[in-house]
Amino acid sequence: MSEFMGVFYGCLVAGGLYLLDRFLPKWFGALPGIAYLIFMIWLMIYKNGHNILGLFTVLIVGEAVINGIWIESLESRKKKTQKELDKMKAKDLS
Repeated sequence: MSEFMGVFYGCLVAGGLYLLDRFLPKWFGALPGIAYLIFMIWLMIYKNGHNILGLFTVLIVGEAVINGIWIESLESRKKKTQKELDKMKAKDLS
C-alpha cells in the first residue's frame, strides 16, 4: 500500500505544479526545480550516502519531470498569447 501512496503523492505534486505553473508568473516554475535539486543533494550528503547512484537517478528523472512541466506550461502560455494576438489582428483588419 505504501508504494501506491508514493505514486499517488507524486501525481498529486505533479498536478499541483502544473496548475501553479499555469496561473503564476513564468519565473515561478524555476523554484520547484531548484528546491528539488537542493533537497536531493541534501539527501545524498546527509541521509543516504551509500546509495548515491539510486539517488542520482531519482534526481535526474525528477528534474526532467519538473522542468518538463514548466516548459510545457510556458509553451501553452505562448500559444494562448499568440491566439489572442491573432484574434486582435483579425478584428483590426475587419
